Amino acid sequence: MDNRGLSPRAVSRASARAESTILQLLDGRIMPSPEIVRDIAPALQIAEADLLTIAGLATTARATSARPYRNSTEIGELVSIASSLSDGQLEQLVGIARRLKSEDHD
Repeated sequence: MDNRGLSPRAVSRASARAESTILQLLDGRIMPSPEIVRDIAPALQIAEADLLTIAGLATTARATSARPYRNSTEIGELVSIASSLSDGQLEQLVGIARRLKSEDHD
C-alpha cells in the first residue's frame, strides 16, 4: 500500500472489504485468507499468486493459472490516483465514471 500510495480506505473501497478488515490486516490482528488476498490484489496492482506468497499462504492452481481481473492494473492505478485527490476532485471523478457507465448502458 505504501509503495502505491494507497490508504486503507482506498484499498477498502477498491476491494469491497471493510476498512476495519484492512486495518486489522495491517496491525497483524487478523491473518489474510485466500479470499481476502483475491479481493485486495487488484487494488494493490499485484498478482494474486504473488500476494499469496507475500502473505505466507500456499498458492493454489486457481491463483497461479487464473487470469487477472479485467483491467486490474488500470483499476489499481485509478484507485491510487483517486486516493490523492481533494474531495471536490473525487466527486468530479465519480461523476465522470457514472456518466461513462450510463453511456455504456444506453
